[in-house]
Amino acid sequence: MSEGAGEDIYTNLHALVRLRFTAQGFSYLPRQPVRSLLSGRKRSRLRGRGLDFDELRHYRPGDDIRNMDWRVTNRTGKPHVRVYTEERDRPVVVVVDQRLPMFFGSRRKMKSVVAAEVAAITAWRVLAVGDRIGAILFNDERSVEARPTRNQRRVMGWMGDLTGMNNELSVTPDSSSNPAALADALGMLERSIGHDYLVVLVSDFYGWDEDTLKTIRR
Repeated sequence: MSEGAGEDIYTNLHALVRLRFTAQGFSYLPRQPVRSLLSGRKRSRLRGRGLDFDELRHYRPGDDIRNMDWRVTNRTGKPHVRVYTEERDRPVVVVVDQRLPMFFGSRRKMKSVVAAEVAAITAWRVLAVGDRIGAILFNDERSVEARPTRNQRRVMGWMGDLTGMNNELSVTPDSSSNPAALADALGMLERSIGHDYLVVLVSDFYGWDEDTLKTIRR
């Protein structure tokens, strides 16, 4: 990142973390009830003693004591619980475009910065309601995948990768963009997600074609 450049040109990890305090006032949760006829296209807010182990974490007031992991609790001297996710849980994956065409802004900020901020706000909001968040980050040369998680440290890890991609953007005489990178990122997405995922795609769709639209529809 060029010295002296403001957050309207390049973002930084501190700025993305700071957005945690503004990630409110919206929701990605569906409105139909659990027993809706549209149950195949929604997620349940139920979490508890399901089949899928999600994570091991410190005990919080209100946690079900039946989920206490006594072995870890005895070893560490601090209460730990095992968190399980019901089969109807819906993870969220944010796909973020950081290609050269995103390095443009006609007013306040570069599109690349806005895209990073949208991804961060999405991540903080999803974590705040107890759901899992993952990411696929891509630029003109590579793609990075982060599997959905509720672990804040891992989320900050891919935010750091996103910051790195953002700060690599620059315009030089030999600069060029890869229109196929969008399709490649969507292909990675399609191979990695399962049933009932929520996808948040943040891009200017440079390089889109009919095959791209078919992938999105699927």
